[in-house]
Amino acid sequence: MANAKSRKPISPATKGIVCLVLLCALTVFVSFLGIAGMKLDGEGVNVLLPWVPVSSANWPASLPLNRALGGGTYIEYAAKEGASLEDTVKVINARLEGLSETDRSVTVKGDDTIRIELRNMDASRLSGVRSMAVMAGHYEFRDSEGNVLLTEKDVTGASLGMNANQTTYVVTAKITDEAVKKLADAGVTYVSVYLDNDQVASVAGIDGNEISMSFLTSNFNTASNVTYLFNTGAVDAGLTMKESGTLDASAAGTRQVVLLVALALLVIACLYLVLTGKLTGVSGIWTAWCAVLLGLFFVATIVVPTVYALNVGCLIAALLGVLLAVYTAVTRADAISAQTKEGFSPKQATKLGFRSCGKQIWLVHGCALAVSLVMMIFPFSKSTGYTLAAFVTASAFTAFLMRVFQACFTAISNKPSLFGKTK
Repeated sequence: MANAKSRKPISPATKGIVCLVLLCALTVFVSFLGIAGMKLDGEGVNVLLPWVPVSSANWPASLPLNRALGGGTYIEYAAKEGASLEDTVKVINARLEGLSETDRSVTVKGDDTIRIELRNMDASRLSGVRSMAVMAGHYEFRDSEGNVLLTEKDVTGASLGMNANQTTYVVTAKITDEAVKKLADAGVTYVSVYLDNDQVASVAGIDGNEISMSFLTSNFNTASNVTYLFNTGAVDAGLTMKESGTLDASAAGTRQVVLLVALALLVIACLYLVLTGKLTGVSGIWTAWCAVLLGLFFVATIVVPTVYALNVGCLIAALLGVLLAVYTAVTRADAISAQTKEGFSPKQATKLGFRSCGKQIWLVHGCALAVSLVMMIFPFSKSTGYTLAAFVTASAFTAFLMRVFQACFTAISNKPSLFGKTK
């Protein structure tokens, strides 16, 4: 019987090296995605946008900025004589607010011109926003013979819901008492609804002071737009485009300053950590970079869809997030180095170091998160609060990575001088 060959077990050092190589490759790959993005198909239709800014001139599209930071566009419309420009401005502002375009300016210029300024955005959204903002939005409720019984002026508000079976969307328009009397005098039980002479609902049922319009579930956009235009009112000015152009960013230098300060923080932290903590310092700055990557990813995927454009407060919050990640790394590295200096082995020093500074680190994270939650309450600081919360969460999520990196390094070497100061 042949003797079975014995296999030499893999050493802890080899395991540590393999894990480090894999973690390094993963970090490099994610960093590349964050900085350069990626085409998800051959045609380049589906694209993962980059989310890490590397320069103020090449700012990623996934982190849109407001007019002050990123510039914008303007368009001017000539209004027909006799129209109330002030009322038109109110309607346009209400529509832009409904489209979540809070960074805007709608002003009257001269006696017959309305000027709209918006932040920079992709061409398709800009076109859609402008179209909805100045769309006439005139409604007519007609009987079966095409006679106009009511208009949008008879509507006090509208709401969007679904029927009892959850099979269709229902837009319910509330009408005035005078409108109810008009319909009663006309003897109609249903009406057809037209928007700017285009029919949007063929049969709208009447129930007291409510007119209900049904839309298939595939027509959600139509139903929501009908509700939106009912609630924002009609544009009576008869606008005609005069000219359009671009706007310079009044605070463009702020982007550069924030990027330079963030870079300086990371570089200084890297030098300090590597010189004082050596391999522990490498673990710390590596973790800090992962926190920055994840924080910016949260901003691009969660914060931006909520606030639509980042302002100066958001950039400052992001800078504070970088500072939090650096603080966490430095505090942990110093704690581990102190334990190494006391004569403990790297593994023991790592365990004791994490334990000794844990309460302090999580207290800082908790305070930062509490501040961000309070800021979310107020409209003027909402976007800043969301951004700060994104970075605090990212720092908390990536905190465990430093333990992983340290475990790999201590598996490779147990020499105290490689992990901090020694006696």
